[in-house]
Amino acid sequence: MNWSIDNLSPQRACHSSTCTEITETDIKASMLASADYALSMLEESIHDDALYCLFEWSDEQSLLSISVTDHSKTNDGKHTVKVHFKGIKQAAIEEQTETIKFWLRDHLTTSADFMKFSLVAGFSRDGRQTVELM
Repeated sequence: MNWSIDNLSPQRACHSSTCTEITETDIKASMLASADYALSMLEESIHDDALYCLFEWSDEQSLLSISVTDHSKTNDGKHTVKVHFKGIKQAAIEEQTETIKFWLRDHLTTSADFMKFSLVAGFSRDGRQTVELM
């Protein structure tokens, strides 16, 4: 994947990319590669109040955002990763949001980068108000 990095401030950077894949297999591979990219930067993103490694899915925008944040979900870490999945609607994935959550949860169980830290993996749908534990 090609990443664009926007340095929002000396303490904040947004890494963004677009996935144009249209098959479930290729979308899953891109999604897990995006997770690995974000997880590789966890050490730089963790701050004293860090609690969640948060995976936010916007069904309306087909956008996955990955960040480290605190209990109030208002103080994010240094790196945020955002990926727009342009072709996901064409893939016709059954129970799309649940499937995405399953892929990510399953992937975290084998991620050495994630296991290094004591973060809670969280998943949210269309907003941060409600976080589901993964």
